[in-house]
Amino acid sequence: MDIVLVPGMWLGGWAWYAVAPLLEAAGHRPHPVTLPGMERGDVDRSATLADAVAAVVAQIDACDGPVVLVGHSAACGVASLAVDARPDRVARAIYVAGFPATDGQPLVRGYEPVDGVVPLPAWSQFDDADVRDLGEGGMAALTGAAVPTPWGIVGDAARFAGDERRYDVPVTAIATEYSSADLREWIAAGAPQVQEFTRIRDLTFVDIPTGHWPMLTRPDDLAEAILAQPPIGTGRIRAAVSAKRFHEAPGLEEWRVLYWGAYAFYATGSFAEAARFTAAIGDISAAVGHEPDVDVRPRGVTVRTFTRSDGGLSESDVDLAQRVSAVARELGLRSDPTQVQQVGIAVAEAPDADSRPFWAAAFGYDELGLTDAVDRHRRGPHLSFQPLESGRSGRGRMHVDVSVPREIAEARVQAAVAAGGRVADASHAPMWWTLASPDNHGVDIAAWPDFEGSDHDRA
Repeated sequence: MDIVLVPGMWLGGWAWYAVAPLLEAAGHRPHPVTLPGMERGDVDRSATLADAVAAVVAQIDACDGPVVLVGHSAACGVASLAVDARPDRVARAIYVAGFPATDGQPLVRGYEPVDGVVPLPAWSQFDDADVRDLGEGGMAALTGAAVPTPWGIVGDAARFAGDERRYDVPVTAIATEYSSADLREWIAAGAPQVQEFTRIRDLTFVDIPTGHWPMLTRPDDLAEAILAQPPIGTGRIRAAVSAKRFHEAPGLEEWRVLYWGAYAFYATGSFAEAARFTAAIGDISAAVGHEPDVDVRPRGVTVRTFTRSDGGLSESDVDLAQRVSAVARELGLRSDPTQVQQVGIAVAEAPDADSRPFWAAAFGYDELGLTDAVDRHRRGPHLSFQPLESGRSGRGRMHVDVSVPREIAEARVQAAVAAGGRVADASHAPMWWTLASPDNHGVDIAAWPDFEGSDHDRA
């Protein structure tokens, strides 16, 4: 199915770069739209709201059949006006972190134009909820990629044509920095900016708890939510599972949640024994419909399972891990959680630098989200990119992250100190420790993924 993706303020079609491939992999045709005046570079930014709506309508008309129309933030208003213009061509509208337009009102309030545009404000102007999961690296990357929004797009008064058929188009409202419960309360209280929702005859609410830019912070969850909506899907969304929830599931005592997924190690006496176990895992994978990563060595098999491209877990991972553990017990294999770990490399860069493309090219990696680069075959350490802290003299601009089970983290720290290192920062223990080598290079011993959702995680 054709899925038209319209990004909000300061963004171009590029913003869907992590979502669009997931939609395409599921057999659909994503069409990211860059609204007029939102191109990068020195371009005419005198576009109006009518121009923006016309661009979306043109993309709808270019598709062969009915489309799913996805709007983000202020572009939810643009999308709703496109629904009004083509109610017979939109099978469903999905409004992400935003609301449909209000007749006679501009799409946004609280911004003042500067030379006919609205530049991205300073991050201090956003609420904490807006920037949740974005991180300093994400903020720096978004600052570098953002383009000023033409005032005409967000400042012009919206005008519906009056075609009541727009209320027959099913709508999904995806709540991100606020909850769907909040949105329902605003609707019930008569808040003017959300009253268009009251006229929609088929309205579904979905929560993706994150900040205002879920296509950047939680692209897997956003793609899954889009794919779940009828007529694409059945409405069922696989819920994310925290480390706490994973560990509470029965039969998973030998599993640990590290960077990029949940892991278990099983000792084997020979390659043939490891291969038999791996074949059994293959049968489990086929039965569950979920594929793990398996590292096979003569003296042991390491299994990693995850659902999201950032390593996030779902109930599918719980199911698969339980079955793998049961088969391992049947085969008499001994597990050893102390043998699992995951290594990452963190690169610090100046605020105005963008070294990620270089590192991704040098490693042959794919860029992921705003701050990472990963091995598409999941063999090498992941790369993350962080702003360089000013005044941090005498330290390298790169450090290594070592993700380990929480029960061995402190012992790993002690071993590194005994080998000549020192603890540079223990303020986040037992979540992680920052160590310095004898020549002052940094290593983080990280146990925090295994604490996710626990009291330590909330501390």
